[in-house]
Amino acid sequence: MNNPNILVLCSDEHHPFMSGYRNHPYVQTPNLDALAASGTHFTDAYCNSPVCVPSRMSFMTGKYASDVGSWFLHVPLDRSEMTWSRRLHEAGIPSTMIGKLDMCGPYQDAGFSEHRILKYRPAWSEYPRQTPFAPRLEGYVRPDKLAHIKNSGIREPAVTDGSDFNDRYGFWDHDRIITDWAVDWIRNKGGSESAAPWALYVGLIFPHWPFCVPEEYFEQYYPDKVQMPFDASFPNEDLHPALRHFQKGQGTEGITDEDVRRTVAAYYGMITATDAMIGRIIDELKAQGLYENTYIIYTSDHGESAGEHGLFYKQCSYEGSVGVPLIVSGPGLPTGQQRTEPVSLVDLYPTVLDMAGLETEPDRRGHSWLPLIQGSVTDRPNWVVSEHHGNFFKDSWYMIRMGNYKYTYYCNDRPTLYDLANDPREMTDLAPEPDYADVLGECEQALRSVLDPEAVALQAKRDLGLIGPDGEDYTRTLTVDDLRAGRQNGRFKPEPDLI
Repeated sequence: MNNPNILVLCSDEHHPFMSGYRNHPYVQTPNLDALAASGTHFTDAYCNSPVCVPSRMSFMTGKYASDVGSWFLHVPLDRSEMTWSRRLHEAGIPSTMIGKLDMCGPYQDAGFSEHRILKYRPAWSEYPRQTPFAPRLEGYVRPDKLAHIKNSGIREPAVTDGSDFNDRYGFWDHDRIITDWAVDWIRNKGGSESAAPWALYVGLIFPHWPFCVPEEYFEQYYPDKVQMPFDASFPNEDLHPALRHFQKGQGTEGITDEDVRRTVAAYYGMITATDAMIGRIIDELKAQGLYENTYIIYTSDHGESAGEHGLFYKQCSYEGSVGVPLIVSGPGLPTGQQRTEPVSLVDLYPTVLDMAGLETEPDRRGHSWLPLIQGSVTDRPNWVVSEHHGNFFKDSWYMIRMGNYKYTYYCNDRPTLYDLANDPREMTDLAPEPDYADVLGECEQALRSVLDPEAVALQAKRDLGLIGPDGEDYTRTLTVDDLRAGRQNGRFKPEPDLI
């Protein structure tokens, strides 16, 4: 057998429990189900920051988002940072990127030998920012979030070039084109006389909002095959104060049950459409005789709350948002296996290098999944970390998943603690209970062994223009209206927020 190939399939915003192989009562994913049956799926996998750019910068570099200063969208990765794609390229294994990776600014190739993309996300013109980042200020409400829900449903039957999106068309054309490109690429590899190993990354955008999908996928679920989200109050007064602020920033208060049902049905349809595209790619691997000698990884950059707790989109540390699907299959690996150890996407870097027979640098944060999959003893810690420094939250938060416990440290606010074994929906916060003081201490100690949460949060605020020249913390003293006035009177530059 030749050295194996590596195929990484990454969707965008796929709720970790919404697949057939995770026993969802309605969502149909026959191709992912087959992939899980042919390999290993992880039940407790997490992204390291539940926003597109920071999550991807983390899994490309094997470092946490805060290690590389990737606080939010439009923050470029320094070209000096090593990526797994560049490690493969430098080792003589050609690496190709097709579709969304979300590198900002000039560093679009991410170290791949070749890349082909449809959508380009620009970087902020100045970094650190010279004007405060509005989405972290008091009074911010993002208007398009409610519109996505109100306009959810059937995609208009038009054909576009896939380079742009709105609530009428969504990302269907983008992913259709990217899938065509990936299938053609694999077909060409199958026709090549070279047996040298290769790596291919395919970035799809479904099931990312806007919540619109071709009619056949929508009608597969609407109206009766929808599991209405739990704790779905708009507004939800029982949320942690930081999450209540987040919900207000979404501007979704007052949406109806029908809005939720229609949006969730469209989201289910987007997942099934994603599954069909993944099926086309895997079928082409098989048709070209490449499947048996190819490692396949399927994951998503983060999840989607899909109405749970009265929240949509990502950004928070609830399971639907920070959790991700994760399947790994390939030559010599066990089949039909389920692993319950907490893992995270920072592990992707060492896993890909392990698959390629390369050593991982000692400064990387993650650990290869292969020893876990193969049942070997590992030295990985018994916890994983996620963090958020971007929109809708005044202050940073950090999550530790340790054993059955989910702990979230909110800067300048109280923490939360959930026992996921007994409370998988995260409805009962144990943090105020005296009996859990030791667990809280252990979780905070683990977090502080990784980073200094206050120091990192302060650096994020500085880079996002939220700390004034005299040390003033604008998240405490400035409202969105104040910022608008400051842009008009010359106190702040009229720089766009680009979100």
